[in-house]
Amino acid sequence: MNFHCLFEQSGTFKNVFKSYGHHSFDYDILDDYGQTDFKIDLFKEIENAYNYLIDPCDISHFNGNVAICKKYPKTIFDKMKPETDFIMAFFPCTHFCDRNELIYRLWNGGKRLPIDEKNTKKLIDRNQERAKFFELYLKFVFICKKLGIPTIIENPASGGGRNYMEMFSPIDVAYKDKNRALFGDNFKKPTNFFAINFEMKEVFEMYYDDNRMNTKRILDIESKSISTGGRSEITPRYADNFYMRFIKAWVEQTIKGEQK
Repeated sequence: MNFHCLFEQSGTFKNVFKSYGHHSFDYDILDDYGQTDFKIDLFKEIENAYNYLIDPCDISHFNGNVAICKKYPKTIFDKMKPETDFIMAFFPCTHFCDRNELIYRLWNGGKRLPIDEKNTKKLIDRNQERAKFFELYLKFVFICKKLGIPTIIENPASGGGRNYMEMFSPIDVAYKDKNRALFGDNFKKPTNFFAINFEMKEVFEMYYDDNRMNTKRILDIESKSISTGGRSEITPRYADNFYMRFIKAWVEQTIKGEQK
């Protein structure tokens, strides 16, 4: 199988997939870890793939009665096939995490900011940016659904039901990991996984990886930027368990089906 890890540059999931004999690649606009295989603007890839799928023949002009068609640029999705390719996407979560509820309500450090011109402008700009990010998410979902590519999208979860993606995503949460530390991660951070063309059936085979006693607190991490290690970077142990829990059985079944 070919595993395409989108918006991912740490190599964490990629290297786990490789350890099980698969082809796997990281796609991101950054390469802070030296693991990015395709340094690329994925937002442009999504835009181009979406535009082509909804209008494959963009008629730029006519030559007499003959339409002259201009095709959109090729994208990373062009050669992906349902039988051989799998997408694992870590879609940017800045505008979808729970903290946005406080930001939009102007709560900062336990106090409420004034509804003045400056803060109102910040909220308007942020809302417009979130709308753009969500539009890209919707287009990405459409692309994967249209092409039939098995896909899992990772994004933050919340304790309640007020998470933006949980409320507004056109696809339901396929699995909510309420505590990643139970499967070897460094954070207890709850995480949602949305699935397209794929059913997340959890299989238990091991798990002596309970890391609850040694987890880090997000507040103890200096920065959430990738270059400084990140606040919620997933560990290789968690990624390995994730493969064993949700993907291994599906891969084996798919390969058997192709061999018949």
